[in-house]
Amino acid sequence: MVPCRAKRAKMAAAAAAAEAEQRKAVAMEKVRELQDELQKVTNKLVKKTEELERKYDQKKVPIYDRRSLVINSIPNFWLTAFLKHPTLGTLLTQEDQQIFRYLDSIHVEDLKYPQNGYCITFNFKINPYFENKTLIKTVDYTDEDLETTCTTIRWKEGKAPPAISAIPVEERDKRLLPFITSFFKWFGYAAEETMGFDQDLVGDLIKGDLWVNPIEHLNHEDEDVKGDDEDDD
Repeated sequence: MVPCRAKRAKMAAAAAAAEAEQRKAVAMEKVRELQDELQKVTNKLVKKTEELERKYDQKKVPIYDRRSLVINSIPNFWLTAFLKHPTLGTLLTQEDQQIFRYLDSIHVEDLKYPQNGYCITFNFKINPYFENKTLIKTVDYTDEDLETTCTTIRWKEGKAPPAISAIPVEERDKRLLPFITSFFKWFGYAAEETMGFDQDLVGDLIKGDLWVNPIEHLNHEDEDVKGDDEDDD
C-alpha cells in the first residue's frame, strides 16, 4: 500500500507541476499579447509625434529666415558661435578661422519626408581660399546605412590643407583625424571616416545644437563672466 500511495503522490505532484507550467505558459502568452498591444500604441505615438514635429518644424522656417537676416548684420557671428561651442570650436584651426571670416551664412534644412536627415549649407563671400560660393553636406539616415554627399572644394593654388599623411602617427586621433589639418576635411569624408561611428556627429551638432540656438554658448560665457565679476565684489 505504501508504494502505491507514494506512486500516486508522485503522479499527483507531477500533474500539479505540469498544470502550473501550463498556467504559466498561458499567462506568459497573454503578457506577450498585451506587450504587442502596448507596442502598437507606442508606434502610433511615435508616428503622430513625428507628424507633429514636421508640422511645427515648417512653422519655424520663416522665423529662421528672419533670424538669418539679423545675423547677417553681425560681423563674424558664425565664426564666434563656432569658436564658443565646446566641441565644434576645437575643430577649427587658425587657418580655418581666417576662412570663416568670409562666411556669410549657414543654413540647415531637413530632408523631405519620408527621408530622414538634413542638408547643411555654408555660404561664403569671394575669398582667397577656394572658388566655391557654397559648400553643402547632406546627411541621410533614411536607410540602415548612413549616406553622406558633399561639395568638392575647389581650393585655390597653395590653399588646400596639408594631407593627413603629413601628421605624425602618434599625434593622430581616429575620432578627429580629418580635423587635425582643417575643419573643411569634413566635406571630403564620410561620417564613419571622420568619427568612427554610424552617425555624423559633427553634422548632428551643427544641425541639432548650433543651428537651433547659436547664441546659447555665447550666453553661457556672458553668465560666467558676470559670475566672476560678482565673486570679485
